[in-house]
Amino acid sequence: MHSTKPALLLLVLAIGASCVVATPRPGLLDGVWQELGHAGQTIVNGLVEAAKNGSQIAGDFFGQVKNSTSEYLEQSAEYAQKIADALHKAVAQGLGDFSDAIKDAAASLESGISSLTDNAKRQALQDALKTVLALQNATSDLESTLNNITAQLEEQKQKHAQEIEVSWNQWAEAQLDRVDEQTNGQGNDEAEEVLNEFQARYSEYIHDCLQHLQVHVALYEQSVHETVSGYHNATDELIVQIQLCLESNSGRGTCRRNINKAVRKLQSAPRDLVRLKLKGLGLLAVGLDASGCVGQTLAEHELEKGSVERKLDEIISRNQASGSTEAADASTANDSEESEESEEE
Repeated sequence: MHSTKPALLLLVLAIGASCVVATPRPGLLDGVWQELGHAGQTIVNGLVEAAKNGSQIAGDFFGQVKNSTSEYLEQSAEYAQKIADALHKAVAQGLGDFSDAIKDAAASLESGISSLTDNAKRQALQDALKTVLALQNATSDLESTLNNITAQLEEQKQKHAQEIEVSWNQWAEAQLDRVDEQTNGQGNDEAEEVLNEFQARYSEYIHDCLQHLQVHVALYEQSVHETVSGYHNATDELIVQIQLCLESNSGRGTCRRNINKAVRKLQSAPRDLVRLKLKGLGLLAVGLDASGCVGQTLAEHELEKGSVERKLDEIISRNQASGSTEAADASTANDSEESEESEEE
């Protein structure tokens, strides 16, 4: 039975992508749908419909996935990676656009403050500028964190993969050498089968961990996009109010009220963006370290080595016993032949 994890991963990413497309700033994922092709579109449609239409349809769909071919699941993993890459690019673009909007708002406020002579209006713009500058710093930090997540996680994955491969292969080779030496090669085939099954199983566990991490990254990026999209709209509204305030016929009371109203929608933004930054850093810290899925899997692999080594000991014992029996039989046969030759003489 095939694993459904690639399809589950695709489901999460497809729903995340649909949320991005559904925001007030469409077009971020233009081209991705066409890149998937007809087969990919069919799979994504099936996954999203399964999620939307209740547990029975979802159960039927994943029942089909369990009985599907390996080619289908390979396609699912491939499409999931495409969507993940496009989702990351779309979220990064959206955050970059938001950063530009914040810079425009700050520039408009600074220009307005320097040009206004009305103290009430100037004070309203100065208060707004404090919030916008704090938001600008938080946005810059989040942008840097988001850009680093994919690169650093990929670097960590490559490093772990190399370390795991070297460590596991060295241990497996040492065990196989032990069996070869103590059984004179007779237990090699059986030992290789045991070792290959063990290594393949834990390699799949590690792969599952990385897919699990990819889901967490996708969900994180989705939350970044949703948060930024809302504050982007609020920033656009503030820019409009700044321009209205700078008009000569704008009353000071109206200016102050409208600016303050627009700023209130942004007051929680710096805190929310800092929270998202810390959450992103948490993904990097926990993603592949000893407290994460990979670390736990490596610890379990280390613990199960003892069980595998005992299986190899049994292989050695059986083959040594078999070798002793064969040697004894051969010795008996030789003695019998020698006895017969002696009697004939």
